[in-house]
Amino acid sequence: MTLGLQSYSVSYSTDSINYTALTNVQNINLTIGVQAQLDQLRANTGTIEIRYPSGYASPIAELVQGTYIKIMNNTNPAGAYLLWVGRISDITVQYGMPYVSNVGNADFLTIAVEGSFASLGRMAGNNYSMAAGTIATQLTTCGTQTGLAIGWVGSLTQAGAAATIDGTWGDWLAKTALSANGRMWNTKDNSLFDITILSPFDNYTTQNYFSDVRPQPEVSASYDQITFEGYADNYYTQVKVQPDGLATQTVTLSGATAPLRTYVVNTNNATTGQALDFANYLLNNYSTPKLALASISCVAEAQTLDMLLDKFAGVTQSFARIPGVRTRVQFRGTTYECLIEGVTMSASPQGARFTFYLSGADLNQYLILDELFYGKLDLNRLGY
Repeated sequence: MTLGLQSYSVSYSTDSINYTALTNVQNINLTIGVQAQLDQLRANTGTIEIRYPSGYASPIAELVQGTYIKIMNNTNPAGAYLLWVGRISDITVQYGMPYVSNVGNADFLTIAVEGSFASLGRMAGNNYSMAAGTIATQLTTCGTQTGLAIGWVGSLTQAGAAATIDGTWGDWLAKTALSANGRMWNTKDNSLFDITILSPFDNYTTQNYFSDVRPQPEVSASYDQITFEGYADNYYTQVKVQPDGLATQTVTLSGATAPLRTYVVNTNNATTGQALDFANYLLNNYSTPKLALASISCVAEAQTLDMLLDKFAGVTQSFARIPGVRTRVQFRGTTYECLIEGVTMSASPQGARFTFYLSGADLNQYLILDELFYGKLDLNRLGY
């Protein structure tokens, strides 16, 4: 049995505690994570479009930048659950005709929303001196300085370099995450944190997977679009890692000829040795041109009652925590091991579509013994 039309609700709050429902919601669009592994980390973003027939005469005063927005999924027979929480970043009103008796039936309001990370991009570091220490301690310090709860999922001993934060706190956090090759969750959902940086060694494996076989099992998501792409933006023959305050570490593919395809990255690596290991890992990972699985697109209403796409990561994982989830794709008799880098959601009264952006297991080649995803000898390479 398949799902009926998805049902979502949107509400707003000035204190993140007491919420008021919005009516006449027409479209919801959300972007979580990134599309390609080497994309810069960015805040979750989205838009919500509502009909606003009485807004000209009686505008909702609280719908301004900074107001909290909460999106719920009301489809699940077991009860509604939280999908995403963020803040308003911008408001646009499109007024239509006619306007009669203080009612504009063709008036629409578009609310642009953003995740917690966006606020760090507007917070100056004011040359704060970040002491060397573990990444976990540094992220806690960042949270103390910015007023946001920032967490780390990874080794509690992983080192972070000392730094003078002369840009924004967002710049520093993105560079720190990049230095650890980490991914980011940024939403104030059911967790204790506004922002969480996720180590690549602590990714979650879901039992759910994508399949082109019908009828599909309860843990399989049916898709109607699949895309393979060349690694045009993920193929390099030289890597330069530039750690703050330390010498640049450069590695070049053996036998590569000019013009070299060079990837330059600024990091917060604690030592030149750590930076060199990172450079070798990046070159090892991205020095082979290939055609690879890039994305899967699914219609929510085409799934079974047990397959809610915004819960694809698992019943205990929120929608915003999908970056870093390990899964697999079945396509024409071949199974591809993948990791989800990001997802977009587009919902309207006509239905909901989710597009998942993937990187292959060969781009996540950390060898961890006795681990199902990373513990395959001769298929994984030593990294850093």
